[in-house]
Amino acid sequence: MPSTSFSLLLASAVFFSHTVTAGTSRANPFSFGPTARGQSTKLADDSGGSVCAGCAIVVGLVDQLSQLYNSSVDHALERLCNYLPGEIKPICKRLIEVYGAAVIEFLESKETPDLACHAIGLCKMPAAGDMCHIFPLPPSQRYGNQRALSKHIYRLRRRARAIADEVGSDSLSDSLETDALPNFCDWPVFSEICKIVERWTDEHLPVDDVDKDRFSDLPTARGSSWRGKDCDDISKDTYPGRRPRDGDRVLDSNCNGISGMDRETGRSYEEMWCNGTQQFGIVVMGDSIGAHFHIPPAWLNVTEMNEAVFQHAIFALTNELDWPQLSMTTGHFNASRWSPAIQGPMDSFYQRMVDINRCNHRDFQNIGVNGARSSSMAEHIVQTLARDHDNDQPVMMIFELIGNDVCNGHPGTSHMTTPEEFYTEQLKSLRYIDAHLPKGSHITLVGLADGRVLFNNMHDRVHPLGALRNNVKYSDFYTYLNCLGVSPCWGWMNTNETARNITTERAFLLNEQLERIAKTEHFENFDTYYTAYDIEAAAAIWAKQGGELWQLIEPVDGFHANQIGNALGTQVFWNKVMEDRPGWLPSANPHNNDIVQHFKDQGGY
Repeated sequence: MPSTSFSLLLASAVFFSHTVTAGTSRANPFSFGPTARGQSTKLADDSGGSVCAGCAIVVGLVDQLSQLYNSSVDHALERLCNYLPGEIKPICKRLIEVYGAAVIEFLESKETPDLACHAIGLCKMPAAGDMCHIFPLPPSQRYGNQRALSKHIYRLRRRARAIADEVGSDSLSDSLETDALPNFCDWPVFSEICKIVERWTDEHLPVDDVDKDRFSDLPTARGSSWRGKDCDDISKDTYPGRRPRDGDRVLDSNCNGISGMDRETGRSYEEMWCNGTQQFGIVVMGDSIGAHFHIPPAWLNVTEMNEAVFQHAIFALTNELDWPQLSMTTGHFNASRWSPAIQGPMDSFYQRMVDINRCNHRDFQNIGVNGARSSSMAEHIVQTLARDHDNDQPVMMIFELIGNDVCNGHPGTSHMTTPEEFYTEQLKSLRYIDAHLPKGSHITLVGLADGRVLFNNMHDRVHPLGALRNNVKYSDFYTYLNCLGVSPCWGWMNTNETARNITTERAFLLNEQLERIAKTEHFENFDTYYTAYDIEAAAAIWAKQGGELWQLIEPVDGFHANQIGNALGTQVFWNKVMEDRPGWLPSANPHNNDIVQHFKDQGGY
């Protein structure tokens, strides 16, 4: 898939740019939603797409902050900027320099955030159909009177041009004159950010990797949050998951924190406590579900918003708004470390494998990519796997593409992957993996979800954007994204039941292809097992604890499993493997206590 164009959004949009979607297989944290086959390009061009969404959301937050604190709009703008980390404040202030005067006047005049964004040229009236809006329009300007609404917007734009002249905002003047959406990456304050982010989000590899072994000691930017921490970043032969060199008598070549020799026996600790045990690395190949996409709801809920909720924003943004270190597959930290940005229990397949065998410490890779689908996986993502057939330990891999082959911003089914395409692309990926994994590896093929659960459980609930005034429900949110052409899933995030059913029907057809691969295809270095993505099983466990299914879904995007959902998903998946493939799970290492006593936390993460 081609690289995403950058569109940095209005007033601290560096924080809100992924508010609604998870990006593409080569996405960046500063753009909303899938492009290429993912985003409906014509709809987005006609309406303003992700730039429009970012503007409406942020201007809406400013409007609500003004009401909540009974302050002027300019003080609300200042308050929002002051909440943000120091690294982001210059960007916020630059956007206010360009757009602030116009936004202040329009909000003070009681125009809605959506109308204000049309006035300053960041949203467009579509050539046909109704105006897209997330917040309720005034009664006199609601649907059914589009001609009057267009005239009103025209008058607002004329006023915006006058304001731009008055304050000397050439950027706003130029944008309104050409009627073109601004390319924020051309602005000096954004240009370097765009270049850096494009590099790491295109390649899905650690940015800081001196020895180019695909492991890093930097936690973010595809570093040690995603792959086990590199304990020697100037040696390409030292990395997590390799078989130890010379028993790691002197150096810790596999970075599991176990090295040196026992004086009494003359043997290395690796030989004493790891040899003969069944060691497996954990790898997830997948999409934003595997990467654990999450936006803190307090970023969009002014009743909970303060400086503290943004304290981990830089960390989150440089991890593409993903939290692999807390995910159901590769989680290895307690979520309290990043409170209040993310909260809930952590349980993961990797952590359970380390509990079984401490020799597996740091041997994980999370190759989850926001927006990944079968074509992008086969074309590029699968090639970022770091495993050597001859020198590394076998792995247990979770191969999951939960929805993007049926999810995109296009109406209808024409941009969904066909069963034939899905089979071909998935098999292509698995053949590549087979050429690189050590013998004795295992791969679980996870089916696409039945995404109807999203609308069924979320549609009539209030979205964080509507928390103050109780005026934005998830059904409104889904409709708005579809109108703009930036929805992560037109089919499932849709008020039309027929569209939701058709999307599920296609998902089930694709699942049949995965089952076919598991039953009929042979691979040299791993065996396969198919299982469904069973959120209902997680919901059943949660219900026994007094919970409801909606509490397992991310509150901002209304699309992904949240932290609780991830932890419960681990329990469901682990139990399923134990039941269906008991031989895959190794016996406990009898030397675990020796390792902990001697090496403590084994260097941590």
